[in-house]
Amino acid sequence: MNIEKLQNRLDFLRQAEQLKSVLRSAHTSSGRAESTAEHTWRLCLMAITFADELGDLDLLKVLKMCLVHDLGEAISGDVPAVSKQGFPDKSQQERDDLLQLMASLDAPLREEIMGLWEDYEAATSAEAQAVKALDKLETLLQHNQGRNPPGFDYAFNLNYGKRYTAATPLFEALRGLIDADTRRHLDNGIALRDERPEDIDAIGQLTEAAFADAEHSSHTEQFIVTALRRAGQLTVSLVAVEAGTVVGHVAISPVTLASGASGWFGLGPVSVSPARQGQGIGSALINAALARLHGLGGQGCVALAFSGDVPKGSVQYATAFEATSNA
Repeated sequence: MNIEKLQNRLDFLRQAEQLKSVLRSAHTSSGRAESTAEHTWRLCLMAITFADELGDLDLLKVLKMCLVHDLGEAISGDVPAVSKQGFPDKSQQERDDLLQLMASLDAPLREEIMGLWEDYEAATSAEAQAVKALDKLETLLQHNQGRNPPGFDYAFNLNYGKRYTAATPLFEALRGLIDADTRRHLDNGIALRDERPEDIDAIGQLTEAAFADAEHSSHTEQFIVTALRRAGQLTVSLVAVEAGTVVGHVAISPVTLASGASGWFGLGPVSVSPARQGQGIGSALINAALARLHGLGGQGCVALAFSGDVPKGSVQYATAFEATSNA
């Protein structure tokens, strides 16, 4: 028995404990944010639950892979599924973080864990492909089961991870059952999602209408949104959609603080169709946008008329806020 090796492995476990505090964008059925460790736990439970349907797969390898697939997130945190396109280097970052996390481990164990993670990441083996599918299905299951904020983007579920869940009849069957649950949610309200190119005209018209009778408005909000988009400064741009119609929009863009603090952003404009104002759509958009910003690593956010706890110093918004036309 090598006491030093045992101590080093305990050190590794202490570092891995951080995964219990890493929060995901999904919510539990009680309404609190889900942790990555909780997602990992139920992913393992799913593998055991459907083990008799997995054929000749090595169940121990499957379970090991489930346990380590998100382990690197203990260092830099989770990137929400809806935001992954904005993080092209996520895989390399997670690999580097995993190596850092395993620094105290003896070489054989370190190489085993890294080998499992790399197999999962590339979906090389049949076990890795199964874990990929189960990972997507667990995420979708939680999205549907969670007590989510108003306007949660259930439509995202319908296309997420399809190339993995189409791999076997088992995963296709599970996907069909979960998708049916997703569609029941979609039939019951407003969806929040990222803006799409086809939304741009509707966002402009909505923003203009939303501020048309507002006394505090400069009536240039629609031009500001367009200018931010052209400048590539719409860090977050979410729409609320009801029956195919955009009824709300929120924008978040970078700001500069005189104090020199970095990672701060500005909230606004926030626009809701006049006929739907006062019904919680704006609040839902703001909450969703701030959650998204948190997931992107934002350090703080100020509103256009903010008067609360902001780091000392003036706030300078992007030049797009000076726009007075779409020219």
